[in-house]
Amino acid sequence: MEFPQTPKTVLEKLIAPEQNAAWNGAWRDFFDIYHATIKVMVCNSFYRRGLYGVPASVTDDVIADVVISLNEIFAARRYDAEKSRFRFFLKTVCDRRVVDFLRKNGGAPAESLDDDEGDARSRAESAAAESGTSETEQLEAEELRAFRRAILLDAYTCIRGEFAPNTCVAFEMVKLEGLPVERVVSELGVSPNVVNNAVHRITKRLRETLSRDENFKELTA
Repeated sequence: MEFPQTPKTVLEKLIAPEQNAAWNGAWRDFFDIYHATIKVMVCNSFYRRGLYGVPASVTDDVIADVVISLNEIFAARRYDAEKSRFRFFLKTVCDRRVVDFLRKNGGAPAESLDDDEGDARSRAESAAAESGTSETEQLEAEELRAFRRAILLDAYTCIRGEFAPNTCVAFEMVKLEGLPVERVVSELGVSPNVVNNAVHRITKRLRETLSRDENFKELTA
């Protein structure tokens, strides 16, 4: 079956040389899709610098600075996808905005008001010890998981219109909501084969979409 040309992902729209209405509108979609990834990277950047209970108001301010920086960088065409994968580029921008914040605010944000934030480091250390991995490895794995989910949503938004609504619902329940196939079968009133086929078809299409971008090929294996 021949699919129509796949619409551009949000990232492809932002990297595209033409800056039109689609480029401007892509920023809203970018924030919706990649906000969680940026938040993880910002929080982890604070954590790596010994700050374990950063208030949400602070992380929100830094996230806003990250998005502003990205807008300026893409508008000026200063991002070269051939020289830097977007995941590492995004992490670098997040780190720099955290450093900027610390420089402007005397090196540390205000204490968090959350009761359970005071032992954030000890809880993280315990989790790392139990899993047999270092804190650094855990933070990197967390960032990679968040980024994988973001690009999955980005690509899925592009190709969703190529499939029947019921096919999309089955895929979303299994892959995005993490529900077991048995439950999806029960709720949708279809056979396991129908659910598995829906997941397979959309997953295959997602791989095709992501594999065309060098930024994402490493994540399609």
